[in-house]
Amino acid sequence: MMLGEIIQRLEKEDPNRVVPLGWNRAYSWRGIYSELAVNPAKNVPIKKMLEVLKDSLGQTFTGYKGGEYQMGEYTDVYLDLWGRSNGNRIGFYLLEFLLGNTPEPETY
Repeated sequence: MMLGEIIQRLEKEDPNRVVPLGWNRAYSWRGIYSELAVNPAKNVPIKKMLEVLKDSLGQTFTGYKGGEYQMGEYTDVYLDLWGRSNGNRIGFYLLEFLLGNTPEPETY
């Protein structure tokens, strides 16, 4: 999922609900500086997670080793610690699990 899609999905949730694992800040991802990373955090209200993402939309971040990178609605988002590059891209299933949902897998 991309930044804009994650924002749209989170807007469907109760903003005051607290999830056991979420994120509390954003920065340029060290793996690919032009992509966004969000810092894992415990017990985060969905409104905080949304605030972090909405504030990142259109913002320019400095890469780990320099350079300026603007984040847009089509930017990929990773759950990772600052300065790391081994986190996970936030896709449909990871986001649903963070929100406490267990979606049915598709049948092939």
